[in-house]
Amino acid sequence: MAATARNSVPLRPIDLALAGRALAGAMALVFAAQFLLILAAGHRGGAVSGYCTSALVTVAAASLLWRALLLARRERAPWLWTALAIALWAVAHALEARFQHAPAGDILSVDAAFFLYIGAMLSVIAALSSTHETQAVRAVSVLNFAQIALALLLAWFLLGRPAPPASHAASMRQIEDAAGLLLVALGLLRLFSCATREEKHCFRTINLLLWTYVPVDLAMYYLWSHHGLKSGTLLDLLWNLPFALAAWKALTLPLDKAEPPAIPERSRARMLVESLCPLLLTAATFALAAAVVPRHLALGLAAMFFLLVVQGFQAAVVQVNYLQSHRLLIDREHKLRSANASLEQLTLLDPLTGISNRRAFDNAFAAAWRRAVRRHSPLALLMVDIDFFKGVNDQHGHAYGDECLATLARVLDAQTRRPDDLLARLGGEEFVLLLPETTADGALKVAHRLHEAVRHRALANNASPFDRLLTISIGIAICLPAPGLQPNAVFEAADQALYSAKDQGRNRTFSVLLRPEDSGIPDAAAAHTSLAPQTTID
Repeated sequence: MAATARNSVPLRPIDLALAGRALAGAMALVFAAQFLLILAAGHRGGAVSGYCTSALVTVAAASLLWRALLLARRERAPWLWTALAIALWAVAHALEARFQHAPAGDILSVDAAFFLYIGAMLSVIAALSSTHETQAVRAVSVLNFAQIALALLLAWFLLGRPAPPASHAASMRQIEDAAGLLLVALGLLRLFSCATREEKHCFRTINLLLWTYVPVDLAMYYLWSHHGLKSGTLLDLLWNLPFALAAWKALTLPLDKAEPPAIPERSRARMLVESLCPLLLTAATFALAAAVVPRHLALGLAAMFFLLVVQGFQAAVVQVNYLQSHRLLIDREHKLRSANASLEQLTLLDPLTGISNRRAFDNAFAAAWRRAVRRHSPLALLMVDIDFFKGVNDQHGHAYGDECLATLARVLDAQTRRPDDLLARLGGEEFVLLLPETTADGALKVAHRLHEAVRHRALANNASPFDRLLTISIGIAICLPAPGLQPNAVFEAADQALYSAKDQGRNRTFSVLLRPEDSGIPDAAAAHTSLAPQTTID
């Protein structure tokens, strides 16, 4: 049980660094051993030199696999395919060293080694075919394996039955050279259509591998064919160079373990290239199927039909991923809008009292003013202030003062009976009540209700001369909005009315009816009065 728990603990960063250094050290050790062996044994150690190359290449494949396992699942596929390609090359090279089918540089025998080399090339094509949309889909990886197996089967029927005569060796070499150059071109093209930073790291590593391997391969073949190069020379070390460089890149490039950052501002041409990349492996296999058709019609047509099914499935995967991403984007957009609406609502509320704040009042006042101008309807503004509120804080404490503000806000808000009426806190102990389509008589009635509601609530205020109860003063401005009258003038008139109510003794209402010469209000509208108690009309 303890061992199981211990095995489930993830590797620490120091463990990962040690693993990377161990792989680099293993490659250096194998390279040094091969170098000393060649110096000591020469041509007699050709087979062992080949084994050393295979061992170093195997460590290089392990380095790429090590990096792939450290990445997020969506980023692993191209690294895994490249690691598989390098591993197949290592096995093929070991087989050549074991059976000594050809001197150094000759890999043309149609045998197990030759088909492993073909598998390695197809694995590189599979790595270049991987896209960000399909990397994490297991079914796509399974189908890619199936395409590689089908391509090897077609190659065996095309080249291995019957075995090609020696006269075909030159043309086969030309095909291999053309395939290598094609891989170089595809790798360079794929480098310019990366969707993430990690993809760019991987395809740069593949390009480094191809751009060093192809010249080494061509040079070794030339030396073998024109100068009779044998195994067991220092030139054998050149085979290590491409794979050692690829392993070095895999071990030293920075890791993006979190959600991979996308490369911004990709052009439509680059996105088009990326969308066509899944066709690369299918196109290579289709070419082999077309070449097999003259000899084995049924096999070639069956292979073509299978490739059509594979391509259709991959297109469906991309379409499903697009639809899921689009749906996710829409859901996130709805959530973002909802969150923005909630935040916007919070910015319009006073945090202490829960009613509207000054910003909400300004917006509502501007909208009500425009509406009143269009409809030629009156508008009333009530400024409400708590009497002797400083004494509330001084004698009862600030906590009680905050409680009085919140309670008073609920009491006043309960008197707003129409949807367009708005109570807001301007700051401190001052409130404002917006009453659209309200005459002077109606505004005075509302003010009377506010006084009565506060009196019935009977909040204590030891600093108040009115039975030691909390009271309010109200200033009212009534007008008929017109193009020549500014909203600020009405607000200032209500504020001045509030100060007049306080100057006259507090716990009362003072209203100001803007004159016709100030606002263009007809005389009939200016004649509204109120009979409410403790109310003064200017």
